[in-house]
Amino acid sequence: MAIANYSELKSAISDWTARSDFTTSNLNQFIDLAERYLKRVPVPVEAPEIGGIRGNIQRQTGTLTAGTATLALPTDFQEIYRFTLTGDAFSVLRFLAPNQLSINHRSGSGKPAFFTISDVIEFEVTPDSNYAFELSYYPMVTGLSDSNTTNWIIDNYPDAYLTASLYHAYRFLQDFQSAQTYLEQYKQVVWSASETYSIARTSQGSVGIKTDSANP
Repeated sequence: MAIANYSELKSAISDWTARSDFTTSNLNQFIDLAERYLKRVPVPVEAPEIGGIRGNIQRQTGTLTAGTATLALPTDFQEIYRFTLTGDAFSVLRFLAPNQLSINHRSGSGKPAFFTISDVIEFEVTPDSNYAFELSYYPMVTGLSDSNTTNWIIDNYPDAYLTASLYHAYRFLQDFQSAQTYLEQYKQVVWSASETYSIARTSQGSVGIKTDSANP
């Protein structure tokens, strides 16, 4: 059966497990746990960790404000890909962990060279001018619900949702052999879907994740 939305995903979980006695609460929990996996950083199939999935890179342009050392993140931000100043002197800023940014902090003002991610983008120095920028990032997973019945994952990779949900459903049923089968299928699906992400990380090096979006 086709899986195109929240309701169809819940029906599919019951169908694939041949169980008609799951409560709405059970099904919601399986999907919620699946989404916790989907939000994780992608990892290779052979890795011991359970990874997630990333969507296509989104881009936002704007202008840094002189005298302001932080920048609000897009509402759908999950993980940074690249931050570029795009004016006459084009430059790619280097991502640093928060403690490293503190070490590289510069007093006064100047042209930023480094940044980090918390609940905002923070620069190592307060901009001394209005700099045009382009922010490239991976979008977050907006959880499925009765009021939000689709998202970019279920539109493009419904098998990722289904296999992760079935993994948790079979763990709930204490059928650990079936659970392991669906976990292996899930890892194959999400790593295949995240191939462009793995290439981007190889080429870009260290990247930052929004603080409250880290792996649960």
